[in-house]
Amino acid sequence: MAPPSYSDLGKQARDVFNRGYHFGLWKLDVKTKTNSGVEFSTSGHSNQDTGKVFGSLETKYKVKEYGLNFSEKWNTDNTLTSEVSVENQLVKGLKVSFDGMFVPHTGYVRRERGGRRLSCGFSFKYRHKLATSGNNEPVITLSYRSKTGRFKTAYTHDRVRVDADFNVDLSGPLVNASGVASYQGWLAGYQVAFDSQKSKITANNFAVGYSAGDFVLHTNVNDGREFGGLIYQRCNDRLETAVQLSWASGSNATKFGLGAKYDLDKDACVRAKVNNQSQIGLGYQQKLRDGVTLTLSTLVDGKNFNAGGHKLGIALELEA
Repeated sequence: MAPPSYSDLGKQARDVFNRGYHFGLWKLDVKTKTNSGVEFSTSGHSNQDTGKVFGSLETKYKVKEYGLNFSEKWNTDNTLTSEVSVENQLVKGLKVSFDGMFVPHTGYVRRERGGRRLSCGFSFKYRHKLATSGNNEPVITLSYRSKTGRFKTAYTHDRVRVDADFNVDLSGPLVNASGVASYQGWLAGYQVAFDSQKSKITANNFAVGYSAGDFVLHTNVNDGREFGGLIYQRCNDRLETAVQLSWASGSNATKFGLGAKYDLDKDACVRAKVNNQSQIGLGYQQKLRDGVTLTLSTLVDGKNFNAGGHKLGIALELEA
């Protein structure tokens, strides 16, 4: 079995702490798939503290015979992201993709003397003044605002997983690379980020772990200053537990947490977690019917129990 990517090391334990909790949010997720194979995902949430509403719409389409995947996502911040990828075509186990982010309302702008303005969108940065008046006022200005693009590659083998990506930046791309190797349940990974513009390594991370199906151990060192560990244990068919520990050498800040998930039956489960700051998270998830799932969660501040400020979260998932 191929090892996971570096970012997925310890994922089982992180899911116990993160999935099923939506503190301070009213959330709605809707997923559907057409007969032609196009997948639509719509998500929206409202922050109970600020009242801000955020939403997104994502479409995915796969051409399996050619290993092609297309996806496009738009959100209410008016940001558009697109990705195209090809998998297992050039070399078995190799995936190559390109994704770009574009903000339409800050794209191409044309200004003419007299106040007229025409605008549309492009994804590269370029600025050129065609002419100026006597008082140095631009007659026509064309500008391409900065957008982002990124090439990504991933190669998977039975014992090795290698990932690399770099952004499209003519002044010097930021290169990220990582690799994970496995042997008889043991996992070892390394992650590095290099800023070619500054000729500087910006991230230097190591990880070592062990996976035995129902038991996962993960340890990591980030930049030689942050140390962390995760333990995941599936005690039986219904109960999952996890332990999380981290320590930063610069501030001596220590974080510790315990989490658990228990399946009441095939349609319902409860979750609980607590950390060393006396923050207690509780969650309940119920499948109301096929394609309809309701999740309730709350965060209780144990140090200031009588002062209030506790948070409640409600999420509804619809799938058809």
